[in-house]
Amino acid sequence: MKRRMEQLLNGRFEYEVPKLTLSDTQINLTTNEGENVRGELYVAAEDNRRIKGMTMSSNRRVLLAKEKFSGTTVCILYGLDVKGLSAGETVDAVITINSNLGEYQVPVHAEIKDDWIQTSRGAVDNLEAFIKLAESDYREAFRLYTSESFLKVLQGEDPGYESLYRGMSRNPVTYQHMEEFLIGTGKKEPVTLRLEKTEQTWDHLDTTVKDCLNLYKSTWGYTRMEVEVTGDFLEVEKKVITSEDFIGSVYGLEYLIRKEKLGSGRKYGQIRIKTVYGTYIYEVKASGNASYELSTRTYEKKGQAALATLYEKYLLGEIKQQEWKEASLKELENLRNLGCYYPKQQLTEAYIYEQTGDVANAMSVLWPLRELKFTREQMEEEAWYLALAVKTSVATEEQKMTAQARIENLYRMNPGSYPILKVLMETSEEYKQAPGRQMYMLEELFDLGCRSPFLYLAAYEKMETEAGYLKKLSPFMVQVLHYAARYGKLNEELTMRIGHLSEYVKNFQPVIYRLLVKCYEAYPGNDLVDHICKYIMKGQPAKSEYFRWYQLAVEADIRITRLYEYYIETMPQGFQSVLPQVIRMYFVYNNTLSSRKRASVYANVIRNKEADKTTYQNYRKAMEAFAQEALMEGRISEDYATIYQECIEDIATPALGEAMAKVMFSYRVYCDDPKIRSVIVCHGELKEEQSYPCTDGAAYIQLYTPDARILFEDEKRRRYATTVDYNIQKLMDEKPYLQSCMNLDIATPGLLLAVCGNDSRRQIGLSTLGCYQHVVEMSEFQEPYRHMVCRKILEYYAEHAGDDTLDSYLKKMDLVTFAKVDKVLLCEILIEKGMYATALDMISRYGYEGIKTESLMKLTSYLILDYDFVEQEELVYLAQYVFEQGLYNEVILIYLSDNLLGSVEQMALLWERMRGFQLDTYALEEEILLLSMFGRVYLRQGAAMLEQYVAQKGKEPVILAYISFWAYGYFLGKKETDPYIFQCLEQCCRRKQEVDRICHLALLKYYAELDTYTEEQEKLIDEILEECTENSLRFAFYRKFPARFTKPYQMDDKQFIQVQYPAGARVTIHYRLIRDKDTGENFKSEPMKNMYQGIFVKEFLLFYDEILEYYLTVELPDDTRQTEKKLLTMEESLQEGNTKYQLINQMLAGRKLGRREQTEKAMEQYLQREHFARKMFPVLHA
Repeated sequence: MKRRMEQLLNGRFEYEVPKLTLSDTQINLTTNEGENVRGELYVAAEDNRRIKGMTMSSNRRVLLAKEKFSGTTVCILYGLDVKGLSAGETVDAVITINSNLGEYQVPVHAEIKDDWIQTSRGAVDNLEAFIKLAESDYREAFRLYTSESFLKVLQGEDPGYESLYRGMSRNPVTYQHMEEFLIGTGKKEPVTLRLEKTEQTWDHLDTTVKDCLNLYKSTWGYTRMEVEVTGDFLEVEKKVITSEDFIGSVYGLEYLIRKEKLGSGRKYGQIRIKTVYGTYIYEVKASGNASYELSTRTYEKKGQAALATLYEKYLLGEIKQQEWKEASLKELENLRNLGCYYPKQQLTEAYIYEQTGDVANAMSVLWPLRELKFTREQMEEEAWYLALAVKTSVATEEQKMTAQARIENLYRMNPGSYPILKVLMETSEEYKQAPGRQMYMLEELFDLGCRSPFLYLAAYEKMETEAGYLKKLSPFMVQVLHYAARYGKLNEELTMRIGHLSEYVKNFQPVIYRLLVKCYEAYPGNDLVDHICKYIMKGQPAKSEYFRWYQLAVEADIRITRLYEYYIETMPQGFQSVLPQVIRMYFVYNNTLSSRKRASVYANVIRNKEADKTTYQNYRKAMEAFAQEALMEGRISEDYATIYQECIEDIATPALGEAMAKVMFSYRVYCDDPKIRSVIVCHGELKEEQSYPCTDGAAYIQLYTPDARILFEDEKRRRYATTVDYNIQKLMDEKPYLQSCMNLDIATPGLLLAVCGNDSRRQIGLSTLGCYQHVVEMSEFQEPYRHMVCRKILEYYAEHAGDDTLDSYLKKMDLVTFAKVDKVLLCEILIEKGMYATALDMISRYGYEGIKTESLMKLTSYLILDYDFVEQEELVYLAQYVFEQGLYNEVILIYLSDNLLGSVEQMALLWERMRGFQLDTYALEEEILLLSMFGRVYLRQGAAMLEQYVAQKGKEPVILAYISFWAYGYFLGKKETDPYIFQCLEQCCRRKQEVDRICHLALLKYYAELDTYTEEQEKLIDEILEECTENSLRFAFYRKFPARFTKPYQMDDKQFIQVQYPAGARVTIHYRLIRDKDTGENFKSEPMKNMYQGIFVKEFLLFYDEILEYYLTVELPDDTRQTEKKLLTMEESLQEGNTKYQLINQMLAGRKLGRREQTEKAMEQYLQREHFARKMFPVLHA
């Protein structure tokens, strides 16, 4: 700037300079939230000359790498700081380049855009768009679903969707998880399957067959099917099918029926298609190509089974003899018709007749068998025949003689046959007289593996007549008794004996337990209850199914060791009935139960306290102690919840408060789906999900908000959202404990979440403020939730700004976190609370956009005074912003005048505002004058500023340089100039101060525009014209002066052609005279004189009726151009007057116009003047 001032003072000022070339005349930037931007702005002169200057930014967010620059091509590095700005906000700024070639301004506009997710189907910015993507390309949707950016899709959706997504996006994430998520949002239906058919029959196959089963899915989406096959003759093409295998909604499952594996007969197989939602069964029946006959053996077996069943019913007394006879004979007739009438069937028919007293028919049936030779495989038939034949007198004599011996021999050969043993016991006198022996033989037969019901019937008949046969509960006896019990045959004596014998069984056996149960069901009694209780105590007495026996024993006042303990151990969860008095009294003094069972007892006492107040009072102290102990251990169930609610009325210690906070939000979830192993609870506000084991279909979970999502996980870690049925029960009412916990400053995440909630409309109170503050500080919460809480805290502080008790937290709070949420509200509060330095720090980090200008003015004023007007970059920007918004005071204006370096126009505006406050502007004025000269900026307020500067005894070099600067602008640039500038020029001329010639020229041109002159001005005009003439400077504007000023310089008869081009140009004029419309004369060429810095002038003498036609050739360093042709004629004013030139023009005009008198008069005057001149100035000859 000093050099520019010297150039102006020394007359070396180059007015016409090349322009700056900018790589960008306007900078438009787009970025994502949180992403700063860097850029480069290149600046150079058009003629590649060296440039220098300064750069300034009007906005603190647009940062410049350096303030000063110099060089031929300059790179200005800039950056955009978007910290604290949100998507949708904009930044506007101006980069000012004040250089030796002028001042330039580059507007900057930046937009913070939403970083929407781009896919093959365009931007996905909401859930509906994502669902459309999933419907068209499930794989691409899954990639988006598993990306970190998916949460942006859920912004603005139901808050519950986020917690659902977090739960369904835990690794390992599968397509099934995304499917469950979509179903859980209610935006799509589950995929269900339909089989084209459920069965298919293939008969008489002579080769392997391939078939296809069409599967139809109900809607788009993902499903995975596992295919299982039963039947070795079946094979399927694929064992796993997914929705990607479907063509549209159809998939053809191909399967093979292997001919070589069919064998004989018909084969049955299944294709089972399993999904997570169910199993679909397709049945296949197939047979080989050989025609097969139904085996008569099969019908024989069925017929024999039917006959045995009828006989069993007859023996059990379920049907009468006649009914048995008729039904059996009918069945035998059917077998005969089917060709299944063999010796066994004949013997059966004979036996029926014999048992019903029809001996004749029995003999008729038996007679054909007399000569039959029985094979080794027909030993049972042979024994049976011999017995019946002897009994009905059909046997031969030989057969009668040997029958008994033969029967005994047959038994020895086949000791495991009950029919032979039955025949033996009925025909042998030895066995008839020894029923005990018979019982032994029957048991021996059982031990050999016989399990015939007729064996059991025979044994029971003997026990029924003689209970003494039942001496111990052997496997045989137990089986026989079970059989008898099944058909209600047990008598009371046997049941008592069974109960008695059970006490001698060392180890618990379920089969004996079931027998005892049947005995009780047949003949209920306290003795049997006693036996049952003692017996089950030999096994696992704590099973819940045994509670009925312990309950019966207690009610019967039976005394058994540990009976009461087992009563409680097996008591069902949530038992509502009043406990028996003996139980209640026993556990007042003898309490060795597990914690869980003690809880059951106490909970029962509490539930029935109105019915039994005495017991409740007896237990009260123990229950209170137990409640404290169990709570500290974190135990929870329906019983524990009942005890806590009853016995813990006040939370006295922080430890107890923390324990209560962990259980008082408990719920019981019941799910009877056998595949479920865990219950997952997802709170959208918490970073981590909670997993709870699901045991016996129940899980105890913690729910802190109504919209927490409950998910289910199976053994393969697959998760389900809405496709599993469940019910839920709240266990405790937390309201009585919330305030106590808050008073103790309990800060468990669950408690805080329950208190603060996720509803932005919930109001903060003084009692809950601490909880909200804890949430902000805890990393367990999701950042969006912490931000919501931050906002609510800020709103609370804003509403209670006058409450000084809140200041302590304000001073220690994590301001960075709060600023990210709402910097505007935070800074407003900080300013209101007088925390100015902290507020400035936040503004320095995140900007001041949105903050009330009044608050910023208050902050700025205080900090300027606090910093004692010392320059601080952020404070300067802040003061500048406040000033630009139209708010300021003396402090801000003074501070800016000392520290602001902006555009010349901006500095001039500051000067005007300071003048309004009547502040000292001397230094500012000087700085602005120098900047405007350096940057070639002609200010509207320039003259007024100079006048003020002069009035304050400003520096003479600055003043002279500035008026010279304006002289250049006025003379060469035709700038509209304030009269005060010319007053200064006049003073300089009158004082004979050394100023550049441009000052004289500008003043002279200014005088040419005036109508009247003072004596001093006339004197200056003469002096300047004389000076210009001495330096051969003649300009067209001279002719505007009255003739008295220009007459000495012979300008009356001159015509001027004056043009202005760059100072380095060469201008040639091409001209010719046209007289009487004669254009035959050729153009002449002459260079035009560069009178002053690019002002080219050429003078011509023209007479009346002469026309000068001319054009110019302008040669520039990088271009040559030719102007259009123009015409120049003599001015009419030059015909008036009495100079020789004017008289000649009058004569020419008179002759041209035929005015003889005018012509003669002009000639006479001309001659008189010639004569007078010769007389007065005779020619002297040497």
